[in-house]
Amino acid sequence: MARSCGIRIGPRRFELVVLDGSPKRHKIVSYVLGELPRATGDEVADLNEAAAALRAAAKEANVPTDSVGAAIDAGMGAFRTLHLPFADKAKIEEVLKFEVENLLPHWSIDDVVVDFLVVEEASESSELLITAVQKRDVRRPLAVCEKAGVEPFEMELETTAMVNAAMQGGLCPIDAAQILVHVGEYSTSVVVVDGGKVREMRAIHIGALTWELATPLTVEEETAEGEKPVSVPVVETPADPAERQRRIDQALKRIRRELGRTVSAARVAHPLQSIYVCGWELPDLIGTSILDVPVRELECFDSESGAPAQGRGQLVAAYGAALRQMGGGVLHPSLRREELRYSGAFERIELPIAVVFLLLVTLLGVWNIFLYKDHQVADESLRFWRESAMNWLVGDLKKGQKGYLEYPSEKVVKYVKDMDQDTDRDRFEQLTVVRGMLLSEIKGLEKELGQDAEISYPQSSLTAATLVLDVLEKGGEAMGRPSLRMLRSTYRSGKVGGRPDSVDVSMDVSFFAENQADATGNYEAFRSALKQNPWCIEVEDRPTKALENGKGIAVASLTVQVDVSKAQITQLAAATPAK
Repeated sequence: MARSCGIRIGPRRFELVVLDGSPKRHKIVSYVLGELPRATGDEVADLNEAAAALRAAAKEANVPTDSVGAAIDAGMGAFRTLHLPFADKAKIEEVLKFEVENLLPHWSIDDVVVDFLVVEEASESSELLITAVQKRDVRRPLAVCEKAGVEPFEMELETTAMVNAAMQGGLCPIDAAQILVHVGEYSTSVVVVDGGKVREMRAIHIGALTWELATPLTVEEETAEGEKPVSVPVVETPADPAERQRRIDQALKRIRRELGRTVSAARVAHPLQSIYVCGWELPDLIGTSILDVPVRELECFDSESGAPAQGRGQLVAAYGAALRQMGGGVLHPSLRREELRYSGAFERIELPIAVVFLLLVTLLGVWNIFLYKDHQVADESLRFWRESAMNWLVGDLKKGQKGYLEYPSEKVVKYVKDMDQDTDRDRFEQLTVVRGMLLSEIKGLEKELGQDAEISYPQSSLTAATLVLDVLEKGGEAMGRPSLRMLRSTYRSGKVGGRPDSVDVSMDVSFFAENQADATGNYEAFRSALKQNPWCIEVEDRPTKALENGKGIAVASLTVQVDVSKAQITQLAAATPAK
């Protein structure tokens, strides 16, 4: 059985989990929750005390030092979205730092470790979720682990470790969307998962112990020569219990408010099922709901997992890191891509490598001979094909043979007659040149006949208004009893501002219901239904006004930005029968 260890290292606490088994069937054999000493500004003393605490925990849990993974505070990272015109991962690795440099103006790209996750991938484009962490922030927890004797082979953020744990626990089905939340000491990690795939990551700089910091007080910590000084939070624990409780309540309200913004701004294809919370336990959070989305504990352990009965949510990030180190999980981030060290002497494998290369060169030589013979046969066959094709197109007037190409241009006829004199191209390239000439003439004739496919027409304002009203009509009971007061559809040319063409559909609409809360729910259902359509670019969030009788709300100048071309593509795909 394989054994692995996962460690989550935060500013004030660490969690350690040891797994035994396989990626699919494993069990927690030991775990430790420990406290880290508060930062005093003395870097050496803080490092020694933190390493001593972690070393004692590793000894207690019997950690396998050859298979350790670590997760660090996501509040130290920055998350960005990047679109690239290719999907090859080797090319992405080559240009990643150059493309990300403009997205991180507050950091020097040489001082940053950059990792990526492919969110969407097509044949000629890709959408990436970028994770960037400063090297010094990675170096601190790494130094603690090295001094404690449990150096991690890989490091990641709490976000990816939490996702791997949730996927292992079956909490992210493909027919629903979820929001995963990890509450840390001074930051909260948020991940939006839709259809079993990660769509968005972010870090809220509010945590379970934020109440200790009345203001963002910091002191400058001395670092090695040539490095910039870093800020260390100064803890200011209030003595008054009432003031302490007020700060705790304020921090909880701010977390709930940020989660509400995440729920309202999440652009997902499936309905939001739940908000799963792990990490530090916050009162009055689990068991409630945020914008009608229930908040539940991120329960990724079964009854035979070996996890404790109480406080198991605190082990989720460490469990995800251990699971990834064992070979499981769906995400495989790497924050040590530039610092991994491999041990072993190269001299031990010099002779085997030399023999392998010698055999490889011999194999390539023999293979080259066979390819040369095949090339000769293919070239002779291509010559016969070329001559047959040219005789079929232009014929041979001297022999009285007329070609099937009516009225060929002098350019084509001249090139066909002098084709053998084109020594700069092989026979396949010569056929390609003839094909290009024919296509060029066809395109010229199409332009003369007014059949140019490159001419684009403005988008239909009527079609855009019909698309929006169709969503309102098909809403049924979810959208209540709407009433339109005004509807205006305006075409926006893409030439202004360099944006694609679109249509702005603006309306004054009222939603009648038994009370104002039901009418607001109908309004939100209408906005959510609009966002799920591919042709919807943006839905403006307009304030609502209660009706005088209290049985409904009115919304003025609600604007929906529509891309009619995407609606036409979707309708065409739906109308095409499957083969």
